Amino acid sequence: MRLIRLELRNFRNHREVRADLDGRPTLILGENGSGKTNWIEAAALLSIGRSFRGSRDRELVRRGADEFEVRAAVSGGSGAPRELTVRGSLRGPREVTIDGAPIERLADLLGRFPTVHFSVEDVAVLNGDPAGRRRFLDVALCQLEPAYVGALRDYLAALKQRNRLLVDAARDGDPRDGECAAWEEILARAGVEIDRRRAALCGELDLRLRELAERVDPEIKPGFGYGVTPDDAAERMATLESLRARDRKLGWTSIGPHRARVECGVQGRELNDGASRGYARLYSILLRLALAGVLDERLRESPVVLLDDPESELDPRWIEKLLALIPEGSQAIVTACRPLTAAPARFHAMSIESLAMEGTAA
Repeated sequence: MRLIRLELRNFRNHREVRADLDGRPTLILGENGSGKTNWIEAAALLSIGRSFRGSRDRELVRRGADEFEVRAAVSGGSGAPRELTVRGSLRGPREVTIDGAPIERLADLLGRFPTVHFSVEDVAVLNGDPAGRRRFLDVALCQLEPAYVGALRDYLAALKQRNRLLVDAARDGDPRDGECAAWEEILARAGVEIDRRRAALCGELDLRLRELAERVDPEIKPGFGYGVTPDDAAERMATLESLRARDRKLGWTSIGPHRARVECGVQGRELNDGASRGYARLYSILLRLALAGVLDERLRESPVVLLDDPESELDPRWIEKLLALIPEGSQAIVTACRPLTAAPARFHAMSIESLAMEGTAA
């Protein structure tokens, strides 16, 4: 997969910028606050259909503007270049088009432009709330397996309905067992499918993560695992039924993929249990590169690898080894405040300021 061109209009701090990358490995240089992370965010938006920061469209619109547009030309395999566009505004629905034709569902975009991204926020995601780790898996699986999108959508819809019934039952004393059972059937079926696919991906990532770490710093001894042993739908449904009374008191569903643990380990300990900032950042980058390898193998399409300021807070000895781990067929786009200590000669360097179109400021 190659990113040929990326254009931003009124996105975050960028008024109008255009980067002609021509599919080359690229190093984008700029001072802190110049918009490098915003540029990476825009590229990833075209891949996963959402901001990796969790921002809403109105937060992506440049101050003083009413709407934003992100447009890219991408190519993959032997196919002709394809144009992807996302438009959002302060109010109103988002519009996504592929070669000018609007898409009806996010699932129609996923997998068209596979990417793996690393940003400074990712370290906090892995170190923070468990939901961030689950979200990492969900975004990856939506790119890898189109059927996963449907299972996740069904699960979240059924979870919302069951939780509503639990609250209503606690309020008025009507247990609503029949309605709960109907939604529990969907929760069980979709939940088992989600757990199965997450567990399988975690196994692949754990293996690759350990292999990559050996080539950079064997002392990190990383691990990555899914803290749920998948069962079958009948067992899951029986468990949900048995917990119904307790869940009514809680007011929410206490088991399922939305509560699953995702285990990130360094040197035999939890990542958020005292790992150094350097090791936490190294772990996060290695995990993204492990995912790039899985995407490359499963999709038979090397993803574009987006690395935002990877050298910050890293041992200088690591950067050259990390860049060497990027899948051979992948286009790498790296941002930094200054030239990297060890950037391969194949990288084409450009400044973020040079991307502003004539007559505008980035």
